[in-house]
Amino acid sequence: MSAIATLWARESLPIKDGLYLASGESVAAELAPGSARGAVFLDPFDLDALLRADPEWVTEIDVAGTLRLEDGGMLCCGQGSYGSEGFFARIGEDGAPRWGVYFEESNPFHEIAYSAGHATFGSTSGVRITVDIRNPRLP
Repeated sequence: MSAIATLWARESLPIKDGLYLASGESVAAELAPGSARGAVFLDPFDLDALLRADPEWVTEIDVAGTLRLEDGGMLCCGQGSYGSEGFFARIGEDGAPRWGVYFEESNPFHEIAYSAGHATFGSTSGVRITVDIRNPRLP
């Protein structure tokens, strides 16, 4: 089981802006309000090493919104335990994360819109991020 799947089962996420894939791959992320997507995905990093260095560098998450998908899975979004944090994720039919995105300064995500394989997640501070739900790194 990947580190992100283990954290998700504990209703937690790492406190590092990033995209976390079920495969264990993690990619740094940055808010980009002027871009069409609203965020950029940058270089990979080692989540296991980050958690070994500081296993407490996680936040508890609270799901605020969900949207069921035709494949039996769902999209969800919400907040971390520190107020300014937000996340969104795709969850499989089995309840395990396929991928998740976390931002420390986005504010909670509370809206989900879905159309033609793309989802847009909106936060309480007006941040809007659009991703391909099959591969969130694609434009």
